[in-house]
Amino acid sequence: MPKESKLSDKVSAAPSGDWHGELFSGVKFTKSQQRVIDALSMGPKFAAYGELAEVAARAGVNSSTVVRTAQALGYSGWSDFQRELRAQFLVYISHSEPFSNLVPVTSPVHDSLAQDHKNLELARSLISAETVDASIQALCTARRILCLGQGSHGAPSLALAHLAAVMGYPATHEQRSGVHLAAALNSLGPGDVVFITHLWRPISELGIAARIASERSAIVISITDLSTSPVAKHSTYVLPVPSEGVFSFQSATAALSVVYGLLAGMEAHESRTIRPQLEQVNDLWNELGVYDR
Repeated sequence: MPKESKLSDKVSAAPSGDWHGELFSGVKFTKSQQRVIDALSMGPKFAAYGELAEVAARAGVNSSTVVRTAQALGYSGWSDFQRELRAQFLVYISHSEPFSNLVPVTSPVHDSLAQDHKNLELARSLISAETVDASIQALCTARRILCLGQGSHGAPSLALAHLAAVMGYPATHEQRSGVHLAAALNSLGPGDVVFITHLWRPISELGIAARIASERSAIVISITDLSTSPVAKHSTYVLPVPSEGVFSFQSATAALSVVYGLLAGMEAHESRTIRPQLEQVNDLWNELGVYDR
């Protein structure tokens, strides 16, 4: 566990409080499963980075009980559940001290690439082919695609909106809040798709936007690292990704990779109509003198 050795004791000594939010609420556990929950609740860092066997040992149960506890909460297994625990933990510690102050970095770029490699491998195992196919189908048949995302974590949604528009899809991106977001949501209805990229600490406006879109019968597709966030709760399709970085900031690499996969699926789904669109936009680039020849 390389991250375990890099984190200072200061983090492990942090009070547990409600660091996990409502992650464990609403489920009736067996006595052995409750022991697992108690062990995880008492140690945020341990829950985020502990091995399956270590969690089982601390709770006084076998490993299969830990897995069943994760499944009782709706996760496919321990790895899937721990991804959520780690995301919650990183949000929790960010309230008190920047993560970069707690994780010494040997080689910034190489450490970042190594962490993103882990994130991509985990994302590959978390996202189901069925969810991807359903998401692509919804995007390809949408009357309108509204892409939402704020700050640096809005970059994947911006990429999808721009490249989908290049292919001829009716996609737009809105990264502003307040009156601008209200105007973008105002005309939503059946047949529309709202695509949201959301990482790290929950942004209230994005959660509200997801709820409004759902209430208006629009399809909501989200890429998120928090499956318990309001955005995820109001999403029709959730594409879970890890976002752990090596500094104060979360990494959007896995989210962006998923976006490019969706775009590839959209191109393949409507290849006959997209090819003329791509030729047309290339002609426009030439006419506008966008690129040096």
